[in-house]
Amino acid sequence: MPRSPGLTPSRLAAWAIPLACVAAVLAGVVLTLTSGAVDTGYLVVDAAVGATYPVVGGLIIARRPRNPVGWLFAAAGAGLSAQALAGGIAVAFAGAPVAGLAAWVVNWVFFAGLGPLLLLPLLLPDGRLPSPRWRPVLVGLASAIAALTVLLMFRDELWVWGDVRPNPVGIAPTETVVAPAFAVVVIAVAVSGVAALALRVRGGGAEVRRRLLPILAAAVVIAVAVIADVWLPPEPPVGVWLFAVTLPLLPVATAVSVFRYRLFDIELGVRRTVVYALVTGILLAAYLAVVAAAHTLLGSSGGVVVPLIGTAVVAVAFAPVRDLVQRAVARLLFGDRGDPHAALSQLGRRLQAAGASGSPLQDSAETVAITLRLPAVAVSDAEGRTVSSFGETAEATGASVPLRAGGRLEGTLAVARRSPGEALSTSDLTVLDEIARPLALALAAARLGREAQASRERLAIAREDERRRLRRELHDGLGPGLAAIGVQLDLAAAAPSERAGAAIGRARALTEELVGEVRRIVHDLRPAALDELGLLGAVEDLALASGGPSATTPVEVVTPRHPLPRLSAATEVAAYRIVQESLANALRHSGAARVRVRVEADDAVLRVVVADDGRGVPADAVEGVGSGSMRDRAAELGGVLRREDGPDGGTIVTAELPL
Repeated sequence: MPRSPGLTPSRLAAWAIPLACVAAVLAGVVLTLTSGAVDTGYLVVDAAVGATYPVVGGLIIARRPRNPVGWLFAAAGAGLSAQALAGGIAVAFAGAPVAGLAAWVVNWVFFAGLGPLLLLPLLLPDGRLPSPRWRPVLVGLASAIAALTVLLMFRDELWVWGDVRPNPVGIAPTETVVAPAFAVVVIAVAVSGVAALALRVRGGGAEVRRRLLPILAAAVVIAVAVIADVWLPPEPPVGVWLFAVTLPLLPVATAVSVFRYRLFDIELGVRRTVVYALVTGILLAAYLAVVAAAHTLLGSSGGVVVPLIGTAVVAVAFAPVRDLVQRAVARLLFGDRGDPHAALSQLGRRLQAAGASGSPLQDSAETVAITLRLPAVAVSDAEGRTVSSFGETAEATGASVPLRAGGRLEGTLAVARRSPGEALSTSDLTVLDEIARPLALALAAARLGREAQASRERLAIAREDERRRLRRELHDGLGPGLAAIGVQLDLAAAAPSERAGAAIGRARALTEELVGEVRRIVHDLRPAALDELGLLGAVEDLALASGGPSATTPVEVVTPRHPLPRLSAATEVAAYRIVQESLANALRHSGAARVRVRVEADDAVLRVVVADDGRGVPADAVEGVGSGSMRDRAAELGGVLRREDGPDGGTIVTAELPL
């Protein structure tokens, strides 16, 4: 049994930091709202950051304590949570010595969180810079953040929720020194983070782009909010509300990349923590909104009724909000496994889109992985060749689903576990079974396409070989023979009468020889028996020649009960050649004691069956030229050819040719 890792300092911090931040935010909100603060816009920003950043930071710290990204997330939440608490103390205990100290802390502690927050995009996702050339940039930005934090401590004004008062230790003018410095530093840090992330996305592969694009989008939006807050006038407080809306996007985008693309390989056991953190944030926002509305409507006469109203709303909304968030997180983590119809529709759309631009199987593994939030998926054909893969396919050991179409194994769908040691659930396997059907059909279509292409290539080669053979026989046989006849006729014309007869006789012998050669060539093109005897007569003649009285294996031809309809020349030749090749195979290789040939037709199909009672086709037999030629002849007419074992042994070759 593995030993428990115990409560290490990093694991303790991973739980303590989010809890402390949420507690500080709650205390600050309650103290501020019960004291009638003038402006609580930045309190909303503190609550939004304090309830989201520490949670993501704690999750990363628990799994990767040496990655500075987790600690930056925690620092961002801690700084703004501390401002919320200090602001609440400053207004709740006005006049007391602690209130003055808290008011001083409010004016700089927030930047101890905002600075690391803006530095995050520079180091995401692995805690390292995009390249060593960025090291001076990081040092310069960190130094600027530290210097600005000190400058904020000694500016000449203190601001606490809309109340402005002199700073007892202030020496730096706010309007002419601190405000411009603040604008330059925050814009520089925000833009640098976006540039670093964009560089990573541009220089990385497809997997890197998938992981970092959500984070890049969040960083761009936050940078726009920073610039807007700096340049827009303080009234109306557009910049403040932009911060409240956009700052939580970075932890949300990071969580999406964590759970969908395993950005930090964080195990899924933390999903309940994520759910309750989101529920807490939503209910906290609802509480603030209700209390603010009640204060507006009731004014100072509300007293203790206002927080009671907010508490009641939170209590009533807790269960439905929790269920809603659980479903949303489950969809984020597991995709459409709970809705097979949605999963199949998504797969169908992706296969159709991929089929329009190339192979429909090209992106099938990625489609399955994204639809079900799986880290690795591989689709292989019946020969074991990987036709589509996503992620580290060596990890695709969570489940293996056979892909069958028409009773034939077309390939395998292999998927990985979402995290080490976590088996796929029954819901996952059910959806994979549903997804396997269209994938099997796509594999079958791809295989049939390859076989059709190979058949066309073989037909083209056979046609060219036949043309080459005809050219050679005409050139080497008929050509010299006709030339020789002409020479003999010239000799007969020039020779005396007593010798002319011999020349004419030699010309006649050459003519008869060439006639035989022409008949042989014509027979190879189309058997003369088909024109003289019809298909059935030609097959009987072929059977008689193949299994005559002197043959060791008799051949029986089963005559149909109804006469055959009128057949096209191509159908007759294909049927005859298939019978000819099947008989040759049976007589040479099967060791059969008897062969039976049956030719029959119905309203739409001419069916040719050649059955023997021999040893059958070996399991490891490779299709030869003759068998491939039979299959190609059937396929050329739109028919099919099957070669299978007989019920009592032997081999049955069946060709079905459309009429």
